[in-house]
Amino acid sequence: MNLILVAAPAAGKGTVAEILNQKYGLIGVSAGELLRGVDPETELGKEIRQIQSEGKLVSNEITNELMKQRLSMSDVKTNGAILDGYPRIMDQVYALESMMKELNFNIDYVIYLKIDYETALKRTLGRRICPNCKKTYNVLTGYNTPKVENVCDNCGCLLDKRNDDNEESLKVRFNFFNENTLPVVEYYRNLGKVIEIDSSKTIEEVIKDLEKSLGV
Repeated sequence: MNLILVAAPAAGKGTVAEILNQKYGLIGVSAGELLRGVDPETELGKEIRQIQSEGKLVSNEITNELMKQRLSMSDVKTNGAILDGYPRIMDQVYALESMMKELNFNIDYVIYLKIDYETALKRTLGRRICPNCKKTYNVLTGYNTPKVENVCDNCGCLLDKRNDDNEESLKVRFNFFNENTLPVVEYYRNLGKVIEIDSSKTIEEVIKDLEKSLGV
């Protein structure tokens, strides 16, 4: 089974993808992680980080190529994938359709995680990430707080804050989502593939609603 997760910033795409990976073996393929995985010492890495710090999106050419390389790997073909944060615009939808034909890849469902701005803001400002194991925490919502302040429960590393986790950047990304990504949702809704989930709930409730909708 192959899924797309579509959501405004801080709606929990990464967390949902991680849980589905652990429970069902689906491979999480995050556009954001692919971009952040580019060596920051290279010119491409520096360019990507500058763009992200301004709350803007990296060019389609870069994102599409990184995504195509990842979807061609054997683990995706064997286990199925969860596309996290891609496609975000209609041009990427068309690029994905081209990839699917070339790679013999199919999308079964598009999961739309809905969230309001105030909830997204609280999640964004409180988000912290372990640079080593990539586990995500939040210091403001009261959910998934690290046991020791600013220290990862798993590996003891000091937690990082993403350079785009600020209110100014969130506003840019949230507005972009409403103007450019909602048409993606409607495109797939017209194909009968959209499952809509209220992601302002706790993660346990979100997963329960999602599993019910997927019939798993």
